[in-house]
Amino acid sequence: MRLSEPAASRGAGPSAPRAAGADDPSLKRNLTLLTLDGTFFTAGCAFYDSGTVIPALVSTLTDSRFLIGLSSSVRNLGWFLPQLVVAHLIEHMRFKGRLVVVNSLLHRAGLLVMASILYFYAATRPALALALFFPVFILASLSEGVNGVPWTEAVANTIPPDRRGRLFANQQVFGCSLAVLNGFLVRLVLKTAPYPNSYVILFLCTFVWFLGSIVAFMGVREKPAVHVRPRAGLASYLRSLPGAWRTNPRFAAVMVVRFCQAFIFLSLPFFVLHARQNLGADIGTVGLYVSAQMLGSLAGSALAGRVSDRTGNRLVVIGSVLATCLAPAAALALSLAHTLGAEGLASLLFPLVYLFMGAGFGAGYIGFTNYIIDIAPVTERPTFIGLSNTLQAPFALLSAVGGALASWLGYEAVFGVSAVIGLAGVVLSLRLVEPRALGRPSLPPAVPVPSGAVRGK
Repeated sequence: MRLSEPAASRGAGPSAPRAAGADDPSLKRNLTLLTLDGTFFTAGCAFYDSGTVIPALVSTLTDSRFLIGLSSSVRNLGWFLPQLVVAHLIEHMRFKGRLVVVNSLLHRAGLLVMASILYFYAATRPALALALFFPVFILASLSEGVNGVPWTEAVANTIPPDRRGRLFANQQVFGCSLAVLNGFLVRLVLKTAPYPNSYVILFLCTFVWFLGSIVAFMGVREKPAVHVRPRAGLASYLRSLPGAWRTNPRFAAVMVVRFCQAFIFLSLPFFVLHARQNLGADIGTVGLYVSAQMLGSLAGSALAGRVSDRTGNRLVVIGSVLATCLAPAAALALSLAHTLGAEGLASLLFPLVYLFMGAGFGAGYIGFTNYIIDIAPVTERPTFIGLSNTLQAPFALLSAVGGALASWLGYEAVFGVSAVIGLAGVVLSLRLVEPRALGRPSLPPAVPVPSGAVRGK
């Protein structure tokens, strides 16, 4: 990754130009490359989706609903879990991009390992394939989580606030447009390629798109963070974390809303299983659901980016939670329609579940990320980003809980719990305050970096 360090930034005070702005010659280049980065990554996710492809794959290796639910939880848990520790490790760093590059290359290698396991063992020794696949999948998921904070920090330091919403929206819109098409390719591969080659092909496609993502990011000219915190011991850092919650009621309020939205994980892997087992959908319909989810994410992201830049992120958060709540509610309604005899209608409209879920995820990525960036003190921003994600880690396990609940009470009970708690999140989101109306937290003096300090370490 190309790094630049303007002389004006070294030891500058709060008034020194820190972020990219209208006079930044690298802004257009960075926006283009970061758009490509997000576009390629989002497009690749169609082949590696934790709500459709992964549980469908694991269901070919085991009949355990708990393990199928756990497979959906792993990627989400891996994303959330390491971010707080990573935030502590990078908070003193002025450049974060190199960590993203090295970690991403390791992650792409893991995709090739998983494809190899499926190719050699899935058809003949499924239990062994599952035993080998899960550890590599867990490591790859944790690797994605390691990137969460440094990538967001690199973007926050490099792209000005009034362009971030548009950037995130463009990443999602272009990426989801390609992912919609890729969803039809998923359908074609799963229907025509023999097992397990079909899933091997999907993992290889993921590898190609994700590799393009990190190559684009390597060309970004990252701006250094002027306001950093001195490195502290891990114990004292962890002791300071409750203060971030107590002293920032806006952070606490938005996190409670996010917790309510996270109950979608209870249902996430079981929409596709419900459709296949109870509504008569075939395996190729998985690709259709991927396309519907990506189409929803495209629409939600496009609208959210516009609202974020023009109005702020409170409305984006509200819309995100509402859309996510509608996914399990729609699944319940269509299940009822199927029970009442409208089988054709239920199957025809079931992609709406994924459309709503995609819209909620797409808008939520923009809304929650920017809302937390807006309310966080600049020097503590990595901590707030990491804390906001790590606090969600337990909720990622809800997919496994949902598997146990589905075995006991059925899929409809799982969808009902997600819908009710999601509705509570909608009500709570209406009480949030728009951060931009209250102004930014004051900036502390910059921490000078000694001459010759190693960047990004």
